[in-house]
Amino acid sequence: MIKVANIIRDMHFMDGQIQYQDLTNNRCMHDYFIVQWNKNLDFKYMSLIDRVRIVNPDELIHILRNGDYDAMFIHNLLYMPMHYMHKLPKSLKVFWFVWGYDIYNTPKNHPYVKLELLHPKSKIAIEEVYRLRRHPLHKRIKWGIKRFLLNIIDYKRQYHNDDRRVYEKAVERVDYCAGVFPLEYDLLVGKPGFRAKEVIFELANPIDWVPCPNDLPNIGENILVGNSADINNNHLDLIEYIKKLDLNGRKLIIPVSYGGSKEYAYMVKAAYEEEFGDKALVLTDYLPRQKYYDLLSSAGYAIFFHERQQASCNVEELLRHGVKIFFSETSLNYRHYSETGYHVYTVQNDLSINNIKPLQDCEKWDNIKKWHSTNNKEYRLNILNKLYDIIENE
Repeated sequence: MIKVANIIRDMHFMDGQIQYQDLTNNRCMHDYFIVQWNKNLDFKYMSLIDRVRIVNPDELIHILRNGDYDAMFIHNLLYMPMHYMHKLPKSLKVFWFVWGYDIYNTPKNHPYVKLELLHPKSKIAIEEVYRLRRHPLHKRIKWGIKRFLLNIIDYKRQYHNDDRRVYEKAVERVDYCAGVFPLEYDLLVGKPGFRAKEVIFELANPIDWVPCPNDLPNIGENILVGNSADINNNHLDLIEYIKKLDLNGRKLIIPVSYGGSKEYAYMVKAAYEEEFGDKALVLTDYLPRQKYYDLLSSAGYAIFFHERQQASCNVEELLRHGVKIFFSETSLNYRHYSETGYHVYTVQNDLSINNIKPLQDCEKWDNIKKWHSTNNKEYRLNILNKLYDIIENE
């Protein structure tokens, strides 16, 4: 029996992931850990809380050294204290499943994978967010001195994600790596410290494994704009494209209840309501998964203006229902989904009055069937079993 320690934190997705990995409990036992010094945690978005242990980094290392674990799955490198990576048992096979923020936005100011993430108005907006959040100079000096002293007297309890040397040293300890998109592995090859072999891994939720429908799903006419309050959505730059459209009674659904900052979410809400009035439905409160998906069913179109890989759960939920999706033409999202064979479009070239019309039925069926070909029990269990083969044989 293989034994794997999973390092997690974002609880919006983990119920489904635990249920998915439990389907292989005849071959592998999965344990789940949230690693942090403060053990007070609100499990607001997760129900399988009895499956998770909250441990501090020292406790985790002790458990790994004495628990006969064969491998560790790190679901986002930022969830594992990087300055503890060198303490992991040498016999432990370490798998890093990239989420996005851990390579495109970290280390701060010197990201591991450098992409031009922000469009012009978003670059201005982020400076405004920094200005609004900037504390008086005397406080910043005080906190800077405090951080400096803490790093000297209590180094291990601090976070060092933005220390490039610590980050690269942590990456050196990774044996196997998977991006959300396979092309992301190629972006990592040749980076300092990166030596990991490529594997395939995908988040999954068995509730989504339903038979391919016989009839096209019913969808609405509204337009989903972005997926979160992360500034990488480039919401403010999108306004220039959207305001040229004839909305013709359609609503714009703009979720800003997850990720990012409150200051940026307020900017987006103010800008969209000023430009589009009551046609802009700005979601500032987090919705449970099913309620959110029910709202998505009113969308016949979606616009994602990210440059990096992002919003893939939203994208694939929309693809499976025949929604027409527009990406930035220079984005990793567009490159991945177009090269994979999906019918997708670009904001810069295709978002126009004439193109606010549904996919053709044949295009909808192509997207739906392609989605179902990789989102089924057999395909997803094969992904896990290939990882187990590596753990056992390499």
